[in-house]
Amino acid sequence: MNAKRFFYIAQLLCFSLFLLTPSVTAATRPQWVTKGEGPLNAQRTNDTYYFKVIQSFGHDLSALKQNSINTLADYIGKENQISGQAVTELESNNVDGSVSDREHFRMTFKNDFTTEVFQASLVDDYWEADGRGEYHYCALYAVSEKGRQPRFEVTRSYGALPAVMSVIPGAGQLYKGQKVKGFCMIGGAVLGAGAIILCENRRAYNETRIAEQPQFARTYSTRRDNWATGRNIAIGATAALMAWSIIDAAVTPGATRIKVTPTSSFALRPAALPSSDGLAFGAALSFSF
Repeated sequence: MNAKRFFYIAQLLCFSLFLLTPSVTAATRPQWVTKGEGPLNAQRTNDTYYFKVIQSFGHDLSALKQNSINTLADYIGKENQISGQAVTELESNNVDGSVSDREHFRMTFKNDFTTEVFQASLVDDYWEADGRGEYHYCALYAVSEKGRQPRFEVTRSYGALPAVMSVIPGAGQLYKGQKVKGFCMIGGAVLGAGAIILCENRRAYNETRIAEQPQFARTYSTRRDNWATGRNIAIGATAALMAWSIIDAAVTPGATRIKVTPTSSFALRPAALPSSDGLAFGAALSFSF
């Protein structure tokens, strides 16, 4: 391949890379879909609740969503060896004095021997469709028997770590669950590094040939300059890709994840206590749950 042809191919590859990299925004699976409820249950601080993923397949997405809570009720009944069907009611969920938009359900198992009540909150849901019109629907529930719901946050933020990791282009995107984009950036970085090495080797080769064959110095000088231009383009494209990877990792949302926070904590707060001289100021240790 001569230097001029490689120069144009390098330009085309660089242009295609910058068009492809920011446009890779395909839906990213939430972490709980990929990893299941196991990691979330491992984060719990007590056993008053647990997380459960319900998965189903079908051609009617609305029906899959409506039936997921019934599937959960069947699971709870079998898991706790409860006979009879559950009566499921959708409740409003008050959080800090306001009504939450998260669906909250009350499931009552009642038979001739006992009555047991479970509560479940829909934490998050996700669906995919194949080319044949069939849906794969996933719902994540937090289930409690004693009425205590966990404190959790549904977020797509990952802090500053992905930006730091993206010094290696694509590493931060992979950490955030953006696999397609991450592998595209890694491939672009490998391509850029390979182009830099190739162009520099060819530039050095032609530089050597100028001294060895001065009668062809003009031809080798042109080739040397073309390969040097290709190297500089590859360096600029790779540096731009690294900068884009860092910015993208810092500002774009990643795969949905669930952050479980403790349901109980100690806190040291200022306090004023009555005394014979009026008020005495100090600190109080409080325990919340």
